[in-house]
Amino acid sequence: MYRHLLGAILLLVLAVPPTLADEELDFGLEDQRLFQIHLQGNEAFSDGDLKQVLQIREPNWRRFLEIPRYKPHLIETQLNLLSGYYRNRGFHQVSVSLDSVINVVDKGDALYISIHEGPRTLIRSVDFEGIEAASEAQLRSVLRRVEGQPAPVDLNAFGGDIFSLMRWFQNRGYLKVRVEPEMTLLPTVGNGQPGAKILYRIQPGRIYTVRDIRLAGNQRSADNLLRREVVIDPGEPLYWNRVEESRHRLLLTSLFRDVSIAPVDPDSTTGLVSLEVRVIERKPAYYELGLGTGSQERVRVLASWGHHNLWGSGRRLQLRGRGSWNVEDVVGNSVAFADGQLNYLADATYVNPRLYDSRFSADVEAFLRRETRGESGLNLQIHGFNVGSTWKASRRVTNNVYLGLKVTDPEPHPGAPDDIQERFDQTGVTLTQTRSLNWGIYIDHRDDPFRPAGGMYAIGTTQLAGGVAGGDYSFFRATASWQKYQRVPLGGVLAARVMLGGAWPYGQSADRGADGVPYDDRFFAGGGSTVRGYGHNSLGPQVTDQDELDFLNYTSDVLLPDDPARGGNYLLLTNLEWRFPLPWLSRWKLGSVLFFDGGNVWERIEDLRWRSFRLTSEPGDPTDPNSTRAWDYRFSYGTGVRFETPIGPVRVDVGIPLKRARYKGLDKDVRDPKLVWHFSLGYPF
Repeated sequence: MYRHLLGAILLLVLAVPPTLADEELDFGLEDQRLFQIHLQGNEAFSDGDLKQVLQIREPNWRRFLEIPRYKPHLIETQLNLLSGYYRNRGFHQVSVSLDSVINVVDKGDALYISIHEGPRTLIRSVDFEGIEAASEAQLRSVLRRVEGQPAPVDLNAFGGDIFSLMRWFQNRGYLKVRVEPEMTLLPTVGNGQPGAKILYRIQPGRIYTVRDIRLAGNQRSADNLLRREVVIDPGEPLYWNRVEESRHRLLLTSLFRDVSIAPVDPDSTTGLVSLEVRVIERKPAYYELGLGTGSQERVRVLASWGHHNLWGSGRRLQLRGRGSWNVEDVVGNSVAFADGQLNYLADATYVNPRLYDSRFSADVEAFLRRETRGESGLNLQIHGFNVGSTWKASRRVTNNVYLGLKVTDPEPHPGAPDDIQERFDQTGVTLTQTRSLNWGIYIDHRDDPFRPAGGMYAIGTTQLAGGVAGGDYSFFRATASWQKYQRVPLGGVLAARVMLGGAWPYGQSADRGADGVPYDDRFFAGGGSTVRGYGHNSLGPQVTDQDELDFLNYTSDVLLPDDPARGGNYLLLTNLEWRFPLPWLSRWKLGSVLFFDGGNVWERIEDLRWRSFRLTSEPGDPTDPNSTRAWDYRFSYGTGVRFETPIGPVRVDVGIPLKRARYKGLDKDVRDPKLVWHFSLGYPF
């Protein structure tokens, strides 16, 4: 009988599906689709601010392929996040609860969350205890939470002010300072507003003095290289801000992957402490090889070798070479691949970053290059050298001064019009030697110099050529560029640039007018890094054929089809670009941009007129004053795709010009294309 009973029980157990136990454990733990989050009762903070606190998200058009979900059993965690947000902003009596969950058919659950904020507790007084070494005003100047500010519940929320107070003392040599906050809730005042009293108990300890500086980890770098970057000496008080500056300076040498500076062996009796500087070195030698392509450079090969730490002294040597097969339009005419031109660049750079242990570097560069200027119908052979110095005025500001010698030898491009040599002879485009004194200042507040998403970058340059330095030309050239980067609420980064430039001949070159500035020192615009939607270096004045202009009854501000670009003595560029990830493709490092560009160059400042800035103009008859002119400020807009790589984004842009020009001559009648593709590497600015 018992045997039959046990058999029946066993059959019953086996008959129950094994998944029932799992289903029971998972009951209420499954994900649910989320449709909306409704907040009620919040007055101090907006819905948007509070929803950012939550770890669950409503549907969003930027993530339209994503279906938001949530776990019902973790809703209490979300309510606690809201409660903590309020309590650390002074609402000590806040209550947050889930009122209801309503399922909307085919859309998901709508969560209704109720918030009762209660009164806000404010700080009524901030006092200090044990501050004989400092004044109360000095300490108050570093605090963020002062009278009138919300009083958080958790003392950990005072961490930022505790750190600021400790740093204030440490920057004055108090190595072992202790700061303990205490908060006391005060009775409510007449209007029912609760308050709190904050007391900081401070034990500064004694001032410590540096006994010695010990070095560790520098196997390839000489001791002197490290010591010259440390701005605190034995026998001086241990000012912590100097320790941080020393670490920053060591990292700026680019010789170390990491740097730590720590006090060791403190002696509380004598007040002496040693500083240990420990570094992790990078490999000093490197080489790079690369293969690429672009809109003009169809095949590009790059190679470089360098050493960052010659003889363990921090001196640098770099050798670079680059060759490319350039296939770009020549004065608007297409060139076959087989008829391209070989361009190359070779340079050698030697840098002693601390000349005689000063803050000034010694920089020497020699270069040789050949480049094609298709829209000007020229090939240029250029060689020369620069000798100068670079130094930092502050952490954000860098200066560079150098003397330069540049020899330029132009020759007509084989695909250029037959009479181009005669035209350039008339404007003095011949072999030239330019000797100049140059200065540049760079102000860098970007959060990342390679992929900026915030901050500002400004560049100013000046060049004084000729005069007492000699050479074939005497001119003064200056540029100013301002770039701004800002994250936007819709996602991505908004980047903007404004750039100005001018060049003025003087002395022996003054009587040559605009041609007193050599061809390759003039400004050019148009292309993938200046004004997209137009050909590379195609904008601005041309080397015109006066006989043809006279025969056609045209003025010099009308563009002719076979006239090469001559560049300008004045430049203005404006660029606005929104860089954003592609929602469903960002995992493959693909992004996109929307841009609006503007710019041009002019031969004389009087050529820049108010009518230049009309937004659009048509490629009409050359005699029509409303047609696009050479002096028109060109505008364009477009979009592009970015593929992120370790050396910068590969970018493909398509630009649509708003001011197309008509080029009409004796035997040609062409117009600017309705769109232009640009293919390149790196950000345009």
